[in-house]
Amino acid sequence: MPLVISQNFVLTDSTPEFPVTLDHPVIGWHNVVTTANIVADNEDPDFPASNLANPATHLEWRSDADGDQYLTVTTGYVDEIDYVGIARHNFGSEQIPVTILDGADNVLVEEVMLSNDSPALFRFTAQSLATVKIKMAAGTDKLPRAAVVYVGKLLVLERKIYVGHTPLTQARKISVQNGRSERGNFLGRIVLGAWRETTIPLSLLSPEWYRDYGGDEFLAVAAETPFFFGWRPETYPYEIGYCWTIDDPMPVPTSPSNRIAFDLKVSGIV
Repeated sequence: MPLVISQNFVLTDSTPEFPVTLDHPVIGWHNVVTTANIVADNEDPDFPASNLANPATHLEWRSDADGDQYLTVTTGYVDEIDYVGIARHNFGSEQIPVTILDGADNVLVEEVMLSNDSPALFRFTAQSLATVKIKMAAGTDKLPRAAVVYVGKLLVLERKIYVGHTPLTQARKISVQNGRSERGNFLGRIVLGAWRETTIPLSLLSPEWYRDYGGDEFLAVAAETPFFFGWRPETYPYEIGYCWTIDDPMPVPTSPSNRIAFDLKVSGIV
């Protein structure tokens, strides 16, 4: 679940019109990874690196070799990039150190050992990058694997979230069947399914930010595609989710300020 920030990170999203801090929510929806531009040093033929470009979490890339290795994304993108997102990996449980590099092997995010296998965001100073590399050093005897890789530009929300939100990491939902005797005694229960589901309340968004800084573009893409979300990334860097919308958000201007508000209902993995 971690958000890993480069030691040399410089916040470039802030403007006088829309001042932001490291604790403003971030959404990783923009993604330049395609089946054609991501390659691995090593891959199981049944689990190729091209699977990483599919947002579905049941399709995996799996290495077929140990030792240091790389996933390389040739971006074909001239605008700024500032994050890498990875979901459904085994880097934490198998103690596989991860480093994010550019095409000349300059370090974008220093080597880190993730604490678990939850979705991870790596954030670095926004810059134009022709190539982004994910280096995986040798870990345990298990080989590295992952299901989703995003590389792109984070959407930084205009307003912080303080109240009215259950972080996805704590938003547990279960479907159960309860057993009960004829006399009303509890006989146990069977968990039929479990998932995470929450509502992200967004309010006081200026019309200019929503229209010109990516809010509307994000909602258009989120109708079909999952995204990474950190609600208070500096204060709670371990509360990162890989989410998808489960309802249609309807941005509405609210009185008296004419600022925009809507609820973003999501499900996801943590």
